[in-house]
Amino acid sequence: MVLVSGTTSPSSRESAVRDNACFDAVGELPATLDFCLWGKSEGLPPDVRYPLVCHLLDASAAAEVLWRDHVACGVQEAIAAGMGTSVDHAGELITYWAALHDIGKITYTFQAQDGTAPLHSYPATEHRKGHDHVVAEWLQYVLPEHGYPGEGPRPPALMAAQLLGGHHGRFHQHASTASATPLRALGYPDDAWETQRRLHLAAVSAVLGRPAAPARIDGPAAALVCALIIQADWLVSQLSFVGRQLAGGLPATHRDLSRHLERARQQVPALLAEAGLGRPAPRTGTFAAAFPRIDTPNGLQRSLAEHLPAVCRGPGLLLVAAPMGEGKTEAALYAAEVMGKAAGRPGLYVALPTMATADQMYTRVNAYLERRSQSPSSMTLLHSMAWLNPDYLPQQDSTPAAADISSAAPESAEFRRLVEAGEWLLGRKRGLFADYAVGTVDQALMAALRSRHNVVRMLGLAGKTVVIDEVHAADAYMLALVTRLLNWLGRLQVPVILLSATLHHRTARTLIEAYLKGAGRRRSGEPIPTVQYPGWAYAEAQEPYPVTLNPEPLATTRRKPLTVHTREVALTGGDATPLDQAVQEELAALVEQGGCAAVIRTTVAEAQHTFRRLAQWSAERARTIGAEPPEMHLLHARFPARQRERITDEIVHRLGADGAQEGTRPRAAILVATAIIEQSIDIDVDLLVSDLAPIHLLLQRAGRCWRHEHRNILTRPAWASGPRLVVLAPHRPDAEDALPRAWRFIHHPSLLLRTHNLLRRRSGRPVRIPEDVQTLVDGMIDEGDLNPERPDQDLDRQATDLAHRQLGDNAAVPPPGSVTRDLYRLTDHDIDEAQVATRFGADTTRVLCCYSGPESDLWLDLAASEELPAAGELANGRFSTDQVRAVLSRSVPVPGRWLEGHDDQTAPPHTWLTNLHLRDIRLLVHRISADGTVHGPLLGGRRLHLDRRLGLVEDG
Repeated sequence: MVLVSGTTSPSSRESAVRDNACFDAVGELPATLDFCLWGKSEGLPPDVRYPLVCHLLDASAAAEVLWRDHVACGVQEAIAAGMGTSVDHAGELITYWAALHDIGKITYTFQAQDGTAPLHSYPATEHRKGHDHVVAEWLQYVLPEHGYPGEGPRPPALMAAQLLGGHHGRFHQHASTASATPLRALGYPDDAWETQRRLHLAAVSAVLGRPAAPARIDGPAAALVCALIIQADWLVSQLSFVGRQLAGGLPATHRDLSRHLERARQQVPALLAEAGLGRPAPRTGTFAAAFPRIDTPNGLQRSLAEHLPAVCRGPGLLLVAAPMGEGKTEAALYAAEVMGKAAGRPGLYVALPTMATADQMYTRVNAYLERRSQSPSSMTLLHSMAWLNPDYLPQQDSTPAAADISSAAPESAEFRRLVEAGEWLLGRKRGLFADYAVGTVDQALMAALRSRHNVVRMLGLAGKTVVIDEVHAADAYMLALVTRLLNWLGRLQVPVILLSATLHHRTARTLIEAYLKGAGRRRSGEPIPTVQYPGWAYAEAQEPYPVTLNPEPLATTRRKPLTVHTREVALTGGDATPLDQAVQEELAALVEQGGCAAVIRTTVAEAQHTFRRLAQWSAERARTIGAEPPEMHLLHARFPARQRERITDEIVHRLGADGAQEGTRPRAAILVATAIIEQSIDIDVDLLVSDLAPIHLLLQRAGRCWRHEHRNILTRPAWASGPRLVVLAPHRPDAEDALPRAWRFIHHPSLLLRTHNLLRRRSGRPVRIPEDVQTLVDGMIDEGDLNPERPDQDLDRQATDLAHRQLGDNAAVPPPGSVTRDLYRLTDHDIDEAQVATRFGADTTRVLCCYSGPESDLWLDLAASEELPAAGELANGRFSTDQVRAVLSRSVPVPGRWLEGHDDQTAPPHTWLTNLHLRDIRLLVHRISADGTVHGPLLGGRRLHLDRRLGLVEDG
């Protein structure tokens, strides 16, 4: 059958048939390739459509260059091994497959989206499936005609069709075999649409060549190949690239396709450079070269520098267990150099438990990479509020929408230079494609969730050494996700480093086993040895999967024993006076003689109350004795983002090493905070007062006390003879109802009461660090008689943990070894990304506290100087970067339950719903009366108001 576009004039039909003739896939009579079947139209002028065949060849060129210039050598080898072929052949296959990814757009349903398509030349068949589903379904039947086996445990026809059908981030169900149901019965009759699909397949095959089918395609390899094709598709779908291709002229005959492909190949390297996609050179050298300012490495750092290179013969997992402030970060960055080089993965991702800790780590890692990188490289900061960080992106605006801000991808050694690449790197889901990245652990765990585009994140991790800091912070649900992620990273031969100061020995073994199981180790292998504290273990991801422990005991920084004093006070009943008095008694000497202390409360409301009472008390007491009142600082999560960042920077500078060295450390200061400061916040206080918490968290908090004593940069007050931790505990030790309800919601009562009894059993004996740390951490769980009065609590906790682990397993992708035929199991079509979570019970909504005057106008500030952005100022209606930043920098996270049933009160302007960053923000409108009084919103029985010093306050 000869087909011509409905827009082709009759006089040109004969020449069109002659010039565009090519044989279809089954070798029948020549037919015409229709260049009017379009692949891209969004953003183009109304009368311009980009031919589908051109987009297919563009994607092929991008995949080819990505494989050659971007994909890490270790990733190439892992993919090739999963396909039972060579690296070169794997690259040829991926280049070819990329040219098939959108062939499903040749249907009436897709082409009918654009009124200029030549629909009158084609039958108006209804096809309700998305074009990505068409790709998966159609190719499963067609690829066997081209030498792809359709049967067997990992049939290449089935797996290739599935991975190509997943290029929109979700995989589709499939028939068990291609012969189970005729293709016609699935809605693909032998009509004009079928002819064009086969003609396009034949055309790209003629231009690219058709590589021989692989022997097999296993699930993990298919997942990475799918992600690589997604990456290629995203790159060449940018309007800037399509515009350049249009400017170069479109092919008129099939003979022009080779020239179009060559032009795409020539443009793609610059496209990758603009996006910040390269292949970083391995960082090599000694520990001294990596950290020239460290004159003498400590025991941990020295041990790894001396022994890790000898045992690191390929990919593997390093677990480091060492006390707080022992230089684990520097040790990990050096180890990542060694491990990344051995595994062929020169990139780096450092995962932290919170956004605040990620922001702190970004600055440190950035400085390290500026010294160590041997070529221009890109680096991203990955969490939902990252682009508000002024160290990451300068606070200057240009007119593009926030979603179009690019990440730092320098053309020189500067790591924070912006490049104009649309959504690239800073765009959603793309930040892990950067050479280096720092972010929250959630960004890594999303690769292990059955959510859309999880394979994109997995590919981003695959080319890096993945460092997970504070791994002990994972609860039972998150631990299930971490272990599943380690399964996959082990299978993909990705080097991993786990860091912890307080990790239970069974959890350490579980993490190592998960990685080695993914790598292929069987249960019958040698048992995983116990990591001695402090110490490290290195597990090789290749047979026979040996696990090497540090060969000699680690010398650690000499520390004075930690005095732990338990103050038992009445914590329930609504009267906070006993607790307030206890805290004041502990801080009395500080007010009189000076010094710095931190008070950690369990909830934001408790921290706000304690801050108010301490500020009033300390000022009155100082005035009574004629002393200068101490500085008062408050830090918790419920401050506006910009204010919280400013407070964090101030306390780190004032109470950390810089303040001591620069002489700006205050004479007297009291920091009241929530658990936000217990991890990776580099401050040093003379005294720490804390609510009762599980022992491993108390030890983490104690890491902020006398943190830099070994550096001899601090002068301690006379009352501080050594590091001291005061624990505020219930006056009835074994009574669950003596614990505040909020504490029981955050920590299981079993853990709190067991910790209390563990501390009572020690009878005030100091805690030696590191000698006593592992004993305390293990003992809280392992000792059977720590909660003799309520053993049912321990059983309840164990059952709860088991249930949460099961929930984590259900949310996670299946183990890599079980993905043999069905990629559909990797994603879930019944949920969207907003419905899956990396943390159990995560229910947080960001709100904006805004102000309404008598005339009902909405303002961002109390002074009514900055109007609430309600509509984009640009001609296209989009919000500018400054507008979005103005909102998000003032946003506050709150429990989602606070807003339930109050949509009318909290709904954002309708124009926000089209903006990725603003659409989920809710408004807390503060009314300003005529006399200037501010009235916060009343949501049910909860009155909320934003206080300048306290943050968002909940009344009632």
